[in-house]
Amino acid sequence: MGKISGPIILFLTVLLASSCFRDHSEVKENFVIEFGTQCGWCAGEEYIEVSYSQVEYLREIPCGEDKGITARSKKISSLDWDSLRASFDYDYFLTLDHNECNVCVDGCDEWIKITSNGSSHEIRYAPSLDINGMEKFRKKLKEMIVDFHEAN
Repeated sequence: MGKISGPIILFLTVLLASSCFRDHSEVKENFVIEFGTQCGWCAGEEYIEVSYSQVEYLREIPCGEDKGITARSKKISSLDWDSLRASFDYDYFLTLDHNECNVCVDGCDEWIKITSNGSSHEIRYAPSLDINGMEKFRKKLKEMIVDFHEAN
């Protein structure tokens, strides 16, 4: 019996460790953060979509001398992803209820949408609005957009 229990314990330990890794990886794969600004007239929209492995950037200006679409992407390190995720409380984010439409009157809206396991929650607000508890998160997201500006 002693000869069998050693391999069984080893097998169960490996199985448990691999299932923990798989669950953690699946959570990362199913968590997507979108952040952007949308403005009226010819200002257009600019946003990023951040996942555990990359950041995708899109800027679309519908008219005027800057008319056009700019799309880029880059890898994100696991350290940067973890730092972004640690900069806010997801459960708190789910309680926020901001649904402004400044763009409806040719103003600007800033928005954050988070999708997790097929379910999403979005807030839309004036860029000047302070949202308690989200300051670090918004700052990091804005820095990511600025990085794409500087890449021009």
